[in-house]
Amino acid sequence: MRRRFLTGGTAVFAAAAALLSGCGVSAEQNAGDLEAAAVPAADLPADDFEGWNALLEENAISADFQRSLSEFAFESSSTVLSAEEENAVFSPLSLYYALAVLGSGASGETGQEILDSLGAEDREELADQCGKLFRNYVYTEERQRVMGETYEGAAPDSAVRLANSLWISEELSLDPSYQELCGEEFYASSYSVDFADGTAGEQMGRWIAEQTEGVLAPRPALDPETMLAILNTLYFYGGWQDAFNENMTEEEVFIRDDGSEVEVPFMNRTESMANYIRGDGYTMAGLATNHNCRMLFVLPEEGVELQSLLEDPETLKNIFAAQEQEWKSGEIIWKVPKFSFGSSLDLKQPLETMGIQSMFDSASADFSDISEDPLAVDQVIQEAHIGVDEEGVEGAAYTMIALSGSAAEDEEPETIQMFLNRPFLFAIYDSGRDVWLFLGVCRDPSVES
Repeated sequence: MRRRFLTGGTAVFAAAAALLSGCGVSAEQNAGDLEAAAVPAADLPADDFEGWNALLEENAISADFQRSLSEFAFESSSTVLSAEEENAVFSPLSLYYALAVLGSGASGETGQEILDSLGAEDREELADQCGKLFRNYVYTEERQRVMGETYEGAAPDSAVRLANSLWISEELSLDPSYQELCGEEFYASSYSVDFADGTAGEQMGRWIAEQTEGVLAPRPALDPETMLAILNTLYFYGGWQDAFNENMTEEEVFIRDDGSEVEVPFMNRTESMANYIRGDGYTMAGLATNHNCRMLFVLPEEGVELQSLLEDPETLKNIFAAQEQEWKSGEIIWKVPKFSFGSSLDLKQPLETMGIQSMFDSASADFSDISEDPLAVDQVIQEAHIGVDEEGVEGAAYTMIALSGSAAEDEEPETIQMFLNRPFLFAIYDSGRDVWLFLGVCRDPSVES
């Protein structure tokens, strides 16, 4: 049974359930609404391995796009997470998609800044690659479902899902070509709303809850002058390939940044021949989840401040990119604290630091391919949640952009102790597609938010 790691516990689950039990977005559609193009079903039998492989290969992203996603992941994560003093989780992929949707309608300096930050040559290639990655995840999940229906118990309990949408003021004249592009390449449905009447945030929150299986149930605060809001959601669930034994979970001490201590439940496991990397001032090892993903943990050595690993994008990249090197093998004794927390992030300043500036300036922002009406970005926010227990890891995020007018020698195996009993980094990495889904820092696993 898949577990839900919900912000605020049962209260949030009840709120999400209330949202979902009410009328859905589709029941409130207006004349200006436009449903996104649907990813065509594969309709392949489970045993057509050649057909499935060909379909996934057809929708595989390029090596250049993989590199762009990785570069963006490390630069944005370093900029965002180094500014946070508490637990924090961030989805670079969710922000990337939201910016890609926005950038597909940006021109001039505004468009170039967005393309440069995303590592994209042009808008056409960006939309094409984003569409391929989107479809690849859809077909992977369809294949798992078909396998499960054909061979009992064959489908792993896992999911990676992306979703996009446009929320359009009734007063905005949206360019039909842009709306069509978003629907066909980014699979973004469009919804006509009245930002002034206060219900748009509720409708958007209901859509987010539906896309994240109730893990997130926000009500975004929107300026009544908002003309357009772009939403992206990312939902991930990966059951551990080898679940932790709940009977081995024990209360142990976690040491915070300031040296204070707190007792939290730690999951325990020993792996006899597992892989790890010893870096400069840290040790990294990972736990495999279903869906060809891994959760990586980076534990600083005693005396090494976690902040020193976060504050430079190149340092962060070199840590996680070290997995491209040859891993060492040895026994790993795992002690992993259970944790469940969320982050609410204002991404305007981090994006400006990364060189995306003109889109926030009403005098220079150029979104003429979105609308003839003058537009500038008011808000870029992200909320994300992460939860880890004996069964697996679950993560969810949404990003909203709101616009208004205006080879070494063999060595003896050693025993590695991954005692995550002090602040550590973590990441969820899709190794099959070379895509970073989430990066975060855990400074106190006893804090739930």
